[in-house]
This record gives sequence, C-alpha cells and structure tokens, in this order.
Amino acid sequence: MFQTPEFYVIVSVVAAAVIAAVSLPERKGEVKLHLLAGELHEAGSTLRADTPGSGSVTFTVGAGNVVTLRRDGLSGVALDGALSLAVKVSGFDITIEERVTAGSSCSPMAASATFELNFLAPEWYHIRYESETFSEHASLTLHVREGITLTKRLIH
Repeated sequence: MFQTPEFYVIVSVVAAAVIAAVSLPERKGEVKLHLLAGELHEAGSTLRADTPGSGSVTFTVGAGNVVTLRRDGLSGVALDGALSLAVKVSGFDITIEERVTAGSSCSPMAASATFELNFLAPEWYHIRYESETFSEHASLTLHVREGITLTKRLIH
C-alpha cells in the first residue's frame, strides 16, 4: 500500500492542504474608528504658521500610555476653524486621516494642533498619517512606552 502511486498522490494533496492552511494571512479583526477633535494653537513667538509642505507630526507618550499627537505646519487654518482626526485602528496598524475646516479669514491663524490618543496599549504600532487637504503624509513605527517622543516630517 505504501508503494502505490495513489498513496503518494493522497499524501501530496494532504501536505499541500496543510501548507495552504498555515500560510493563510492572520485575521486582524474589526477596525475601530476614533474621531478626535484637535486643540488649535496660535502662531506665536515659539510657533509660526508654515507653508504647505513643511508640516510635521510629533508623538509623545506620557503617563498611563496616553499619547499626545502634535500636528505642526498648518497653513490657512484659522483659530475659529477646526482640525480633527479619524483614527482607524486595526490590530497594530493605525491610519490617521486629517480633516480640516479652514474657518474665517478674519480670525488669527493657527500654527499647530494637539490631540490626545488614550486608547493605545503599550505595544509597537505601524502608523500612517494622511492629510488630504495639504497633500502630505508620513509613515512611522511608534513604541507606546512612557517617555518616548518621535517626530516625523510630512512629505508630499
């Protein structure tokens, strides 16, 4: 029985099925969406309104693994406008989409905005930040551990 071609065909099919089952991609589960409103900061002596294309994002991990995200380099956003984020978390992959409401031209201009991300575990995350309004984006890896600060330039 072990020398027959049928036996080897059956063993080959079973082996191929096992390899196919093992190489299936891991299921990440559902995507969780967090909508965050930013606190706008006026351009002052230490802050300045930058031109589009010179923005950056800074992630600072504080006590309790609370991550503060600072978006610098805003242009054309007034203090009576708004900057908000749609944060999509899928496993350890995060996509952050920036949403801008410019506000009135009579109001002082904002140079930066801050956000608080209080829903992350102490893990390594792959983050993609996208600003469709300014045509800028950045990709980075963040280790959520108290005391870590990471700054990344946004590129076109």
